[in-house]
Amino acid sequence: MEELQNASLQRLDQWLARRWATVPVEYQWLLLQTLATTASRRAWIMTWPDTTGGTILDWGAGPGIISQEIALLKHCFVVGSDVDPNVLELAQAVSHLFNMERHVRFKKSDILNEPAVEPADGIVSRFVTQYLPDLTQFFKQAQSHLKPGGFLALEDIDDGYLIEHPQPPETWQSAVRAFQRHQAGPGGDRFVGRKLAQAGVESGLELLSAAVNPSVYAGEMNAQDLSVQFDIDRINRALPEMIRQGLITESEWYRAQQDYRASFPTFAYVSSSTVRLLFRRP
Repeated sequence: MEELQNASLQRLDQWLARRWATVPVEYQWLLLQTLATTASRRAWIMTWPDTTGGTILDWGAGPGIISQEIALLKHCFVVGSDVDPNVLELAQAVSHLFNMERHVRFKKSDILNEPAVEPADGIVSRFVTQYLPDLTQFFKQAQSHLKPGGFLALEDIDDGYLIEHPQPPETWQSAVRAFQRHQAGPGGDRFVGRKLAQAGVESGLELLSAAVNPSVYAGEMNAQDLSVQFDIDRINRALPEMIRQGLITESEWYRAQQDYRASFPTFAYVSSSTVRLLFRRP
């Protein structure tokens, strides 16, 4: 059984390594991050309570790679949900490719408004809470979908753990600060990681563990690298609203991109971290 599981996981890794750059650009960074953090994430999953034969909900499943991984590692059935029908099509296609349809199912759903049908043994949600308007409602929903003793596993970002050397140009840092102010509103919260433990405990959940997972890159970086393109793209998508809010002007953004791209190539050290938490419903 273990050999079969390892072989399935290896095929999944091989597919990711070959295909992440061929999917729609808005999903490439997520797949690359999934591939880059494989070892530490799987070690974390193995610390979750036993769910053999049970059901785990994957809220914000995206391309569904983690849903399949959980089904294989925890010997359970996984229901993955997402609000994006296009990414769910990709998830279903990959699930079919690896013959995982008996173990994983996907559906379009808004997790904050989905009624609980049958309580699950566990819920996992990665990189979702930063975009939610109300953490209180999220944790209330999670409890309504969990069996007594069920667990909630969360992973999300916290920009307070970001370290870069050498520092990017000041014009770029100013644009990033404007983006952070924007994301402190309904568009997302880049500092949500540090808030999750308190919000979960206040909702009545028991905090079982909390950890910071570092991701470190050191080497030559170019303006064409995917990580650089992602940094620019994430701000560019929010730019019209940021301009409307008076956080940045179009000319300031143009100068910030110019200066940022001109700072490469350079040897860069970048250390970014995610926060991982495990809760239990009493």
